[in-house]
Amino acid sequence: MARFNTASLSLVIVFFVFPSMVLSAQYWVGDDDIGWGTFGEDYMRWAASKNFHVGDVLIFSYDAKIHNLVVAANSDLYEQCNYTPNLGVYQSGIDSLTLPVAGTYYFFCSYHCHPFAVKFYINVT
Repeated sequence: MARFNTASLSLVIVFFVFPSMVLSAQYWVGDDDIGWGTFGEDYMRWAASKNFHVGDVLIFSYDAKIHNLVVAANSDLYEQCNYTPNLGVYQSGIDSLTLPVAGTYYFFCSYHCHPFAVKFYINVT
């Protein structure tokens, strides 16, 4: 008779009940060599090469003396580079954001949104 293995059963339960915890990915925005805040970088092209899912983590690495990170509340604020109201303003230089629900997320640097277009948006499934 097979022994009951609670550790294995727990892992199976976590996998089926919370698949985003097990299958989530981490993305360094702009990848390792570019990072967040590089002038002239096409962050929309970077984002288009990824498939984002609930539970994934975006890591923004940047020089906090000259950049920040704003999560815009909607597309109009994003397009206008208007940082109020917002879903968060980050200024640490290394920020990790978990994508909690499906939808569209808008990111930009309030110091360099215009004219350098340090911004992008993603769709999360």
